[in-house]
Amino acid sequence: MEDGNDSDATVYDGDMETEEEDSEVAVVHETVASETEVVSHVGPQSSDTGSLKADCQSNENQAYEHKNTKDDLNASDDGDDGSLCPICMDFWTNAGSHRLISLRCGHLFGYSCITRWLQVSCSAGQRRCPQCNKKASPKDIRFLYARRVQALDTVEKEKLKLQVESLQQEKNRLVLELAQSKLNQELHLKEIWELKRKCEQLLSSQSQNAVRGREMSASQSSSQRNIRILHDRTIEVCKSGGCRVAAFSLWHKLLVVSQSSTNNLFSGFGIKKIDAVDLHPTQFLFLHPKPIRDMAFHHERNELLLTVSLDKCAKLVDITSNSVVHTYTTDSSLWSCCWDVNDPNVLFVGSQNGVVSQFDMRQTSNAVARHSVPGDTSPVTSLAAFPAKGNRTLSRGGFLACRLNSCCAYERNADNFSVQHLPLSGPFTSLCYDEHTDHILVSTRPNARVPNSCHILCQFGADGTSAVCCPVHTFMGSTTQKLLSRPCTVSVQGDTLVAAHIESSKIVAVWSVSSGQRLLSLPASEPIIDICPLNVDGILYLSALSEKSLRLYSVKHT
Repeated sequence: MEDGNDSDATVYDGDMETEEEDSEVAVVHETVASETEVVSHVGPQSSDTGSLKADCQSNENQAYEHKNTKDDLNASDDGDDGSLCPICMDFWTNAGSHRLISLRCGHLFGYSCITRWLQVSCSAGQRRCPQCNKKASPKDIRFLYARRVQALDTVEKEKLKLQVESLQQEKNRLVLELAQSKLNQELHLKEIWELKRKCEQLLSSQSQNAVRGREMSASQSSSQRNIRILHDRTIEVCKSGGCRVAAFSLWHKLLVVSQSSTNNLFSGFGIKKIDAVDLHPTQFLFLHPKPIRDMAFHHERNELLLTVSLDKCAKLVDITSNSVVHTYTTDSSLWSCCWDVNDPNVLFVGSQNGVVSQFDMRQTSNAVARHSVPGDTSPVTSLAAFPAKGNRTLSRGGFLACRLNSCCAYERNADNFSVQHLPLSGPFTSLCYDEHTDHILVSTRPNARVPNSCHILCQFGADGTSAVCCPVHTFMGSTTQKLLSRPCTVSVQGDTLVAAHIESSKIVAVWSVSSGQRLLSLPASEPIIDICPLNVDGILYLSALSEKSLRLYSVKHT
């Protein structure tokens, strides 16, 4: 039994502990056997025989239970690779000589076992890991500060990862389907806009045919004699003034006029709607805190109106719902605007510093491009887009920009625009383009070289010529000009008319393009700021806007 106690003192020697347990069991068996023999010699007559047998049997059962408990513990521990040293098959500790360490290869051992293995069991040149046989040395020993190391069951985790990947793939598929649906929707909207444009062209063609009549072959002189322009009515827009620009929608038969707000609680500027059929004002819509300088209806999406103001903002307004769809902000006051007739998503705004900003309705954050002329930072007073058309210069389409000191044409070139100067001399006040006749009307103010304001009607040059445009007529205007008044062109039966305000004479002069002569002089007691033609159900009107009122003239043939 002394040997058994000595073996119990060696706590971490697994083999000696097993031998000790076997010896204990053997001693117990011997004791039980000897006691049994003694009992048999004593015979059944002894009164202590039964109790002695019971005690012996109890001791034997306790010994077996003790051994089986240790065997079960060792068996469970043998299956736990995260708790036993693979050399001695005993538990490692977090302190002492058998503390947990790892080699460079990552395998775990007890410190005393691996030290003995590397220094005693292996020669100097053959020191290797006892598990993976990779080279190892005592300097590769790293102490690990962990009470217990176990392998985690990651089966469920891997299943969840597979489910996440499957859901991600499903999400990507749905995103792709959504993108395709949006693309199809955009294509359908484009088709709808194209159909609307065709309908508008048909309506415009019918109106022009009604105005021109059935006698399209009448002579120019006869047409001139038969044209009569009579004052129809005067509509008071705003008593306090503030009117600046007018725009007409053939699709909605609606005329909108900018004016100042009459509500003291909401000081600022907006637009007044005027029914072009009844010629009566209907509604006022507040839009900007500062004066509105220009407006333009969309050529396809007829409900959209573009307005620009000195408050550095351009706004898209839905005139059917009287709401602002979007607001674009720039770094300078805005003077002019127009839509790109070649791309329905693009719009241009001209600023006070001479920069033309290009915006795209599909990218609502910032301008997609900026166009300027080196050396000219004067305000952009007018913008007008022209379509792509063959057999003439600038056949790819683009836009015209009129600044106070220069007048340029920007032709579309792939994703950019190339600029060319118009062969005209300023200073300039306004510019407009007539898509039906392909005419450009440029106005200049009086200066030391030319004492009168001039209204120059130009035609795009023929294809292959170097000139961007060629002047057709120059109509002499006022000797003084304080306001930046905007003239216009009007298509009538067999002719094109040019109407412009002559400030020094207080009249609106009307010239014939076919003859180059002045046809009529319409009285204008107030300075006219903007002139806009209206064509409603075959009836042609000429509207002349002052700061407070709108004068309407009917154009008739007799």
